[in-house]
Amino acid sequence: MVASIDGDRAAALLESIADHELPPALGDLVSEYQSFEAARPAFIWKWVHHLAPANTMPFVDEIHHERVATNKTMLVLFVTILDDLLEQYRDYETFDAIASLARAGDRLDGEDVVAVGARSDAVDDGYVAFAARVWETLVSRLERGAKFQQYVPRFRFDVRQIVTAIEYSTLVIERPEQATIHDLRRYETHNMGMHSYLDIDLMHGSADLARATADLRAAVDAAQQMARIGNWVSTWEREVLEGDVSSGVVVAALERGVVDPEELPNPDDPDAEAAARVIDRIDDHDLESEFLDEWNVQYRRLETLRDRIDAVDLGPFVEGTKEVLRYHLASRGFK
Repeated sequence: MVASIDGDRAAALLESIADHELPPALGDLVSEYQSFEAARPAFIWKWVHHLAPANTMPFVDEIHHERVATNKTMLVLFVTILDDLLEQYRDYETFDAIASLARAGDRLDGEDVVAVGARSDAVDDGYVAFAARVWETLVSRLERGAKFQQYVPRFRFDVRQIVTAIEYSTLVIERPEQATIHDLRRYETHNMGMHSYLDIDLMHGSADLARATADLRAAVDAAQQMARIGNWVSTWEREVLEGDVSSGVVVAALERGVVDPEELPNPDDPDAEAAARVIDRIDDHDLESEFLDEWNVQYRRLETLRDRIDAVDLGPFVEGTKEVLRYHLASRGFK
């Protein structure tokens, strides 16, 4: 297991992200996103795009590798817009307008969401228009995949799970006393989007993997749990300072009575001293190590699946999960 990373190695990984260049189609959208007040650091988009190959199945045809990496990063951008609206603004009206894209029936275009935005004064038209443009750009690119039609129903379903994950995170932030680590793993882990990543991979592969789909989704489920843990342990302190207590590390502390809900910072006006006390208390109980132990359990599960699946050589994907964890640990405080 990758439990820690030394300073020199962390610096080298961070430098590789800083030096990474986004393709124009993605860079233009990211530049526009950065104009919004609640925009996340530009570092994140380089991080996601740079690591996309580690999250890509080896059956994706080589000619599509760059396209797949860009498509996955666009999906993360769309999801982040939804995250911003609830976590930063509590703007449920605009969230619902944009989420209607993912919740649509057979349609994947943006006409319906633009119409929703036009009917309500409570909806932020700027966010709606930009999110619709991100979504439509992504869909138009996915449609070029040879197996788009075969896997688009699954893609629609999986993106809806991401929307549900964001809604659950908001419930945890607003009602931390109702949070459970079981529900967090069941719902919020889908925010990592790795099942949707698999759908994108399948759209861009030439092999017939219909019969292997169940095993591949099981492998992705393990990898998604691992990615969620990597994200939790590398971002929970920053999130507590911002009033976001939806990390598994914090919810585990609440369940065990390490901290009480009344001690958590107010999400609408977080107090730095209250947040620091919560962070110190959790650090004293070394909950991060327990989550990293759980990462190792999921890794062994993934290795078992690798050995069982004959249709695909999952070796590179399994190795990629270790690289992703290294980047999570190196990026603490940067995302």
